[in-house]
Amino acid sequence: MRNDGASPFVETSSVVNDRANHARAIDRAIVYGDWLRRAVAGSGRPHKEWLHFCLYGRTADALVNFSVVDDARADRDPDREFARTTLLFRDQRWRGAVTSFASHDCELRPGEVGLRMGSHSLHYRDGVYALTAGLPDGSAHVDVTLRPTTMPSIVHNVQVGDGPPINWLVVPRLVAEGRVRIDDRVHDVSGTLAYHDHNWGHFGWGRDFAWEWGYGLPDDPANPWTIVFVRLSDRAHTRALMQGVFLWKGHREQRVFRDHDLRVSHRGLRRAREICKIPPVMALIHPQLATDIPSQLGFRGEAEGDAIDGTFECGDVAQVVIPNDDDFGVTVINEVSGRLAVEGRIHGEDMELNGRAIFEFLGA
Repeated sequence: MRNDGASPFVETSSVVNDRANHARAIDRAIVYGDWLRRAVAGSGRPHKEWLHFCLYGRTADALVNFSVVDDARADRDPDREFARTTLLFRDQRWRGAVTSFASHDCELRPGEVGLRMGSHSLHYRDGVYALTAGLPDGSAHVDVTLRPTTMPSIVHNVQVGDGPPINWLVVPRLVAEGRVRIDDRVHDVSGTLAYHDHNWGHFGWGRDFAWEWGYGLPDDPANPWTIVFVRLSDRAHTRALMQGVFLWKGHREQRVFRDHDLRVSHRGLRRAREICKIPPVMALIHPQLATDIPSQLGFRGEAEGDAIDGTFECGDVAQVVIPNDDDFGVTVINEVSGRLAVEGRIHGEDMELNGRAIFEFLGA
């Protein structure tokens, strides 16, 4: 029995109170930051907005993207929007679809954290996201709740090439409960870690910008470290416009390495024998298998005595092929699964993170 004057009950209550306070702070940040923006009336510029979720499970993966995009055609109707979901599932291979929804079949209310597109929905209540979506042919479906465990980070007015800026909110670590079904296989994803971000702004596909983005969550959920990597460049990948590595420990962001703090390297080229392309019809326009995806992406950050080294080994590739807004070309978003290994020293403490990850490479 302890006889040092400390009460185990008080210690336990303190931990519980700390967790409750953290959860309330995260909830407030999401309510005040992750709401649906929609287009600003009379802006005269097409608006794009999407909410993106990645669930990288033990035996199955799911990527869900809800997007609301203004009509960007030359003869566009300024009051017309396109609502779509982009879904990718993977157990032994990638499969996916892009599904469009009529306005009368959607609930898209500015100011709310959540939406509905047909039978696909996202809701946020009592500190938990509830997400459900599936492929049109019924071959895959995800039905999960996602509890965020890190404070969101929000970045406004990031310049993307020769056009208006983009805004970005990221919730890098959530804990899932629920199931992913692929064909006749049901995968329990309870306890799996997940990722979410939300992007909005007035910018056009096909303009002079590209990005590399990725997140890292550990194989062991007890590991408190979480990482997000982002790099914006011109479309030719010759000039970095902005780059950063964001690092969380537990619920709190610990360190950001920005721009000149960071060196990024590419090694080799990822060659694929086959690539899942969605929507499938776009494979007729963009059939090639050659990509500019590196076989390995590395980064090193150093600032104020802190340092970090990371390596992402690229694996399977799926492509979302998007028509450009102002010409007959396409923009290709490469979703790449692989392994991420990170180690470093932050505020005098050694850190290490190893896990499966998804990185995204956008370009021509």
